[in-house]
Amino acid sequence: MSERQSGPPLPRSREPGPAREHLDPADPAFVAKLQQAAKLANENCDRAMALAHKLSTELNEAQRKINQLEREADGLYDRLHAEAETAVAKLQSDADMRVHRAKRELDERVAAAVAEADKRTARVREELAQAQQAAARTKAETEARIRQVNAQAQQGIARAQAEAQERVARAQADTNARLEHVRIEVEEQLALLKADLARSHNRAERAEQWLERVRREIEGQLMPSLAAARDRLPQR
Repeated sequence: MSERQSGPPLPRSREPGPAREHLDPADPAFVAKLQQAAKLANENCDRAMALAHKLSTELNEAQRKINQLEREADGLYDRLHAEAETAVAKLQSDADMRVHRAKRELDERVAAAVAEADKRTARVREELAQAQQAAARTKAETEARIRQVNAQAQQGIARAQAEAQERVARAQADTNARLEHVRIEVEEQLALLKADLARSHNRAERAEQWLERVRREIEGQLMPSLAAARDRLPQR
């Protein structure tokens, strides 16, 4: 908002102080000057009142904008918070699904390995007399494969959990950064509006002080002279 100039200063007499004592209040020129000064004072009062009314309107508009920005900031925060909760819930659901799928695959692989072991064991039993060493070696290989499958499955589960946690943490960090950015922008806008509001208050106070000074000058200088001039005019 641009600073507005105050109304024009009151007219001052160009004659020195002592010369005023010799002015004749009945002189039409003197009465005309007094009337002109009163007219200028009234115009100054009107301009000051108009300026005060305009500043009051600007003050109300600035307050309305502040209230609107505060409501928009609250709504934006709630919306971002809800979006963050939805994203976190989705990531958690995806992580649970991946863990469940990994466990199911592990169970299937273990079941397949056990079935293969049972098949080989049955075949070894049938050939036990001829291949006891082969049966023992097959059993050892089967157990080794089971351990390897378990280890791989556990690694897959751990990797899936770590990836899920990392995605959740990254989403939370991004959400916090967005919320912080929005908060900083809102605070900057509020600070600007509050500064405008303070300037409007200062201009309103200066206008009121100027009006009071004009009123005192009119009452202290012009009104007594006008009263004296009216008293000295010839009665009709």
